[in-house]
Amino acid sequence: MKKGSLKTTLYIFLFVLGLPFTLRAVEFREGRVKLVLHENTGRFSLYYLTDIKKETYEALFVDQDPRTSFLGILVDDKAYRMGESSAFRLRINTDSSAKPALVFESAFLTVSEEFSFIRAGSGTLVDGVRIDIRVTNKGERQIPVGIRFLLDTKLGEGGSTPFSTDKRTIASETLVEPKNGDQWWFSKNDSVGLMGTIQIPSVAPPESIIFANWKRLNDAPWKSSVSPGRNFNYLPYSVGDSALCYYFDTKPLDRGAERVVSILLAAASDQGLSSFGLAPENDVSRLLNESSTTPSSTDLALRTDLITIRDLLKRIDTLLAPGATVSEDELTAMETVIRKLKDRNGIR
Repeated sequence: MKKGSLKTTLYIFLFVLGLPFTLRAVEFREGRVKLVLHENTGRFSLYYLTDIKKETYEALFVDQDPRTSFLGILVDDKAYRMGESSAFRLRINTDSSAKPALVFESAFLTVSEEFSFIRAGSGTLVDGVRIDIRVTNKGERQIPVGIRFLLDTKLGEGGSTPFSTDKRTIASETLVEPKNGDQWWFSKNDSVGLMGTIQIPSVAPPESIIFANWKRLNDAPWKSSVSPGRNFNYLPYSVGDSALCYYFDTKPLDRGAERVVSILLAAASDQGLSSFGLAPENDVSRLLNESSTTPSSTDLALRTDLITIRDLLKRIDTLLAPGATVSEDELTAMETVIRKLKDRNGIR
């Protein structure tokens, strides 16, 4: 999002007027990814660990106000924006035995955004999330249900092409459909990039994705009309303010039935999303996360550190086996785990 846009101006007014804008949030970290679920708004933010040793994170899409990205549901031609509609109550699933999730409950629907950590690139650390959007009909009759997901991007706004796909660059308003053959999209700056699914094996594609100005997509009651060739400006309100919106068209949902659609978001890589996988149970990503967490009691901290050391030794043994290789990222992560353990236990 450009500094001169309407949203940035509103942020300044909020700060100057001293309005309360503190949002409660729950964090989940795995590998290079930090996922933040916002309790007050029903939104999420996603960050990438650009420097493992310094623990420096960069937002993969707009995070100043997480409300600029949202999940929308269409029922009987009425649009609901999750986190804003009074018809839905919000709760966050933080149970350690289940996946992190934003859950929205109404008298007629249960809607959830369920997050799984994935490895999408060639590295050995987690670098993205899979979002499974689940809609369950709690009513007494069949209802038509549509789904949209608007993402307020920012990384590509410094250049002439805010987006690209594996097949083309996108420098103006564009409609992308599965029949076009694009598999994933990218939005990058000089240090990091974000990529998302369009059409890949094992993940059902949306009916369409629209790349356009954020305000045009945000203000549309549901699906925005497309003006091919139009730039990412919406004068006089916003300039160069890029966004994209996934559309999963309306389909009948029987009483008690569930509809599930999925979107993958990850740090951009040359390999794209052609060979993504869920994070293994015992990889270095988990060890890196556990070494950053301080347990509530001394005894628990000691037990946790001993388990981390045991698992780290197992991983090192695996890497010492004939033919095994270790990436630079994984080596740095293991060194960081060891450094944190030494610091926490006063070992020089």
